[in-house]
Amino acid sequence: MSYINQKEAETILIHTIMNHPPLLEATPLDSVFTISNLMKEGKVGSIIITDQNTEPVGIITERDIVRRVISDGKDPTITKAADLMSKPLITVGEDTHLYDVAKKMIKHKIRRLPVVKDNNILVSIVTVTDIIKYFHEKKKMIIILQKL
Repeated sequence: MSYINQKEAETILIHTIMNHPPLLEATPLDSVFTISNLMKEGKVGSIIITDQNTEPVGIITERDIVRRVISDGKDPTITKAADLMSKPLITVGEDTHLYDVAKKMIKHKIRRLPVVKDNNILVSIVTVTDIIKYFHEKKKMIIILQKL
């Protein structure tokens, strides 16, 4: 039994899969130390960086911190988000189909994709894990229904 086919993926809107707020955000001037503590406290693997107008401008992941700060011997208390964040930020709209989200993740080799609505307002983030969980739950439901 397959989980999904392309035709089905083209009908599922990402807002049915994505994480919902609260989202953790930081500014470009926040230190990596502050950001890593936000991640720890929020039990998340990434933080969206927003500008003074609260528009998303970048993202920092745990992997970024390990590879671009710790491994390079930089001081996380003085290294700023602006020096580390991945930019430009790649996003999708909340009415994007799962198939297009997956294609974008593959094309850009990313595991997390911020979701925005009109006027670039951050509403959520969708991760590879969210997509896997969705299909895992869907498969469990199919098995339960088949047993009825």
